[in-house]
Formats: sequence, C-alpha cells, structure tokens
Amino acid sequence: MFPVLDLTGTAFMRGKMMGQLARRQVASSVRCYATLFAACGIDWLEAQRRAAEFHDIVAGCGGGIMEEMEGIALGSGFSVNEILALNCRTEILPPSFLGMETVNSDEARGKNEALGLFDIGECTSVAVTGKRCADGHTRVAQNWDWVGYQRHNVLALRVHRDEPWPSYLTLTEAGILAKIGVNEAGVAVGLNILRATNDRQTIGIPVHIFQRMALDCADVRTVVSLARSLAFASSSNAILGDASGHVCSLEYSPSGAAPVYADHGVVAHTNHFCDATLAPFQAPLTQMLTTEPRLDCANHHIGSWPDYIDDSHLQALLRDESGAGVAAADAKFGAICRSPDPSLPLELQVESVFGVIIDCNARDMWVAPDVPSKVEFERIAL
Repeated sequence: MFPVLDLTGTAFMRGKMMGQLARRQVASSVRCYATLFAACGIDWLEAQRRAAEFHDIVAGCGGGIMEEMEGIALGSGFSVNEILALNCRTEILPPSFLGMETVNSDEARGKNEALGLFDIGECTSVAVTGKRCADGHTRVAQNWDWVGYQRHNVLALRVHRDEPWPSYLTLTEAGILAKIGVNEAGVAVGLNILRATNDRQTIGIPVHIFQRMALDCADVRTVVSLARSLAFASSSNAILGDASGHVCSLEYSPSGAAPVYADHGVVAHTNHFCDATLAPFQAPLTQMLTTEPRLDCANHHIGSWPDYIDDSHLQALLRDESGAGVAAADAKFGAICRSPDPSLPLELQVESVFGVIIDCNARDMWVAPDVPSKVEFERIAL
C-alpha cells in the first residue's frame, strides 16, 4: 500500500509535516515534472516563473491552500515556486505537449539533466448513485493512468482539520495538495484530464487546486456551483458523488463548467468532452486514441450490470484488459486496465498506476496500489 500520512495542525503545519515525511517523494516528483517540462522546451527555472504567475489567484482561493504549499516547501527543502509548479503542472504544459518537441527541448533537458521523455496516461472513471448499489452507498471509482515511475511518489494523505473545514482523505502525488479523494461530509472526487483548444491562454484556477477545493464542499451541488463561479486556466473532469446519493461528471474548462448527469444511476467518463456546450472546444484526439473506445468499454460493463451492484462489479470494470464490448479492431484501445510495455524504457512506460473505489457513505477507499489486474484492493479509511 502507498504511504499513509496523518496530517494535523494549521494549514502551514500540515504542509510542513507532509514535506518532512515525504521529502524523498517530493524530490522525485520534482524530477518527474522537470523532465516533462523539459520535453516542451521549458526548463525548471522557467516552469517556476510560469507557476509564480498563479500565486495570487491560488492565494485568493483561501482554505489555507497557499499556506499548505508554503509548509510543503519548508518541510521538503524546495522553494514555494517549485511546489507551486507541481500543483500547476497541468497549466504549465502546453495543450499539445504530448510527444511535443521544440527548438529548445534539447537545451532544456540538458539544463535539467533530465531522466528522459515521459508520455501521457489516460484515466477511466465512473460514479454510481446509492440507488444502484446493493448497500445503498454512493460509489466513485477510477483508474489513474500515468507513468509507472510516479507510483513511487503516490501518497495517501489523511488530513485532519477543524471546523468549518471538513477533514479529508486523498490519493495524490507527493508535493501536490490533492487529486482523488473523499471528505468527512461524504463528498468524493475523481479526475480525468481533458484538453480544449483554448486551454492555458489566461490565468485561472489550476486543475489540482480545484480538486483540493472540491474537498472543502458539503455536497455535489456545492461543487458544481463553485465550479460555475470560477474561471479556469485549463480543462479537466471531476467525477463526483456524495453520501446523499447525488453523482455527476463535472467537465470544466476556460469555456465554463458543465455537469453531465447519470443515466439510470450511473455516469462514466474518459478523456473527451461529453457536454454539448464544451465539446466544440475539444482539442484534437490524435494523442488520445483510446478515450472513445474506453468509454465504450466502460458503458458495455455498465450495461451488463444487474439492478443492484457491489464493489465486485466496479473491480471487474477497473481490471478490464480486453476492451470488452469494443469492436475487435479497436479492442486493444478499449482496455481500461493498462499494463506497461516492457519494450519501452522504464521512464516511458505508461500504465494504470492505481485503481480506487470510493464509498461516499463509509468515507473510505478501496485501493489497488498497482496495475489493478495484478493486485488486490486494500482499504484506507478517513
């Protein structure tokens, strides 16, 4: 299982505690993302400069977010702008960064003494209302696909806070405040990357900062209302559920925020826009050839479910390696569970880093801390 850190005290003290306890993992995350930025001709100093442009808007989010990052910086030995660069990594990378090379790429990699060029991963997520679950509990589940290298830097943070802020449990990368999680109000949030043609053209709320802000909320409706009140710098999808049984897939981008609601108590999402008002801004899918087949595969599983499901049905979906329900020619692109290609260098091997099933009512997670088809799911409770 991933390291589980219990963080207490003020926002600054919680951040400092995380930085100290996970100093090695934070340093490794810095190396990972410095490498990605370098592939786009952005050396680490330039990445920090770009991150600094988000300082004021992040500080304005409240909730102790900037204080937490200041604490992480002190505890880990990095500067605030380096920690900010991790939390703004989606906004620093250009929208067409996949496989992108520029005239500055070699120079930037040289400056960083980078480890190599990483590729992109893709995630599949699903939310199920309590009315479709045998025990009446709302579920949010997903695989997080990325370079396997980052598995060594995944942390489970159990963050204890005083009122009015809810405590929460999150799976995230070291140095990044939050990614996938559940709070004590029973609000669960997952994440799928999206890309729009107008991403990164203006300063706005960074993706990972919004994921953290969602964990401050009391229910799904509040998260949706919050998103509609904000301006975003780039795009993603937050798949949501709460203990009262509400679920939706919340797409957000510089063009706005739009919830995609459940059909027969279930909503699934991959890496392309589904809302009709946001879809016209979809960036070309040439670097995301699997997103549509994976959604077909997920919906095939969902269509075969009985009236009431349990975690075994969600585990089977997250462990799918066959692309079930996808046309034979595209089946390999429809696999939801992704194993690394051993023919590639280690730093290029994209895979399902972990799978997670969140029970909104129990306020816990069942986590597969490796490729989900290869390991058992283990429980972490808030």
